[in-house]
Amino acid sequence: MAAMATHDNLPCSTSWRDLTHTSWRDDDYRRMVMASLIEAVYLLELERQERRDAAEVAQQWWKPFSYRLAHELVDERDGSVFGAIFEWDHHRLRNDEEVRPTGAPSAVIAFRGTLLRAPTIRRDVEDELRLLACNSLLGSARLDGALRALRATIDRFGSENVCLCGHSLGAGFARQIGRMLMASRQPQQQPQTQQQQASLEFYLFNAPYLSLPMGVRRVVRTTDCLLKTLRTGVAAVGRWHGKALKNVAYANCVLGYTRLDGDGRRLFD
Repeated sequence: MAAMATHDNLPCSTSWRDLTHTSWRDDDYRRMVMASLIEAVYLLELERQERRDAAEVAQQWWKPFSYRLAHELVDERDGSVFGAIFEWDHHRLRNDEEVRPTGAPSAVIAFRGTLLRAPTIRRDVEDELRLLACNSLLGSARLDGALRALRATIDRFGSENVCLCGHSLGAGFARQIGRMLMASRQPQQQPQTQQQQASLEFYLFNAPYLSLPMGVRRVVRTTDCLLKTLRTGVAAVGRWHGKALKNVAYANCVLGYTRLDGDGRRLFD
C-alpha cells in the first residue's frame, strides 16, 4: 500500500534522472525503456536517410538508461537499419550505482516497424505483406542476420540477460527469431540448457497480425468506406431497376405489347 501511495503521488512531469531511478522491477518502467530503444532504431534509420549523424541524434533514447549502441542490424540490399543491439554501458554508471540494477538486461535487441518512405517502403512493405499473409517472416532477407545477432548475443550474455523487443513489423521479427531459436534446440540438449533458452524475454508492441501500419490502415479504411458506398449504391440501383422492370412488364401485359430481344426471344407477352 505504501508503494502504491508513493506511485500515485508522483508528479505528472518527470525528468530523465527521475525515470532512471525507477526500479527495473517495475513492468511499466521496463516497457518504457524498451519503447525508447525501439524509437532509437527508428531514428537511426530516419537520420541515415537524411544523411545526418544518426547516432548523435538517436543517443538521447538510450543514454539516459545507461545503454550504448553496440551494433546496427543493416539490410545489405539497401543499407537500411531495421534493428540494433544495445548493451549495458558500465562506464556510464552513476556514483551511487556500482553494478547493473537487478532486472536490467545486459543486452536488448530492438527492431523498428514499417517506414513508408521511399528508401525503405519497398523492403518494409514486402516483409509486412509476407507476415500478414503467412503469419511468418520465413523468406525475408533480413531474417538470417537478425537470428545470427540473437544467437551471438545469447552466447555472450546468456538468454536470461537478453531481451527482444519490436514495434509493428519489428515485433514480427522479434517473435520470428525467438520461434526459430526455440525450434533449433536439439533433442539431446540438457534440460537445464532448454530452460535457459526458454527464459528469453520479449516486448512486442502492435504486432502486424493485430493491426496494420498507420499509412496502410488509412488506405484500408478509405478503401473499405468506398466499397461500402459502392455496395450500397449498387443495391439501391438494383432495387430501383427491379421495380422499373416490374412496372414495364405490368404495362406491357395490360397494353398487350410484345417486345423481342436481339435473339428474337419474347420478353413480354
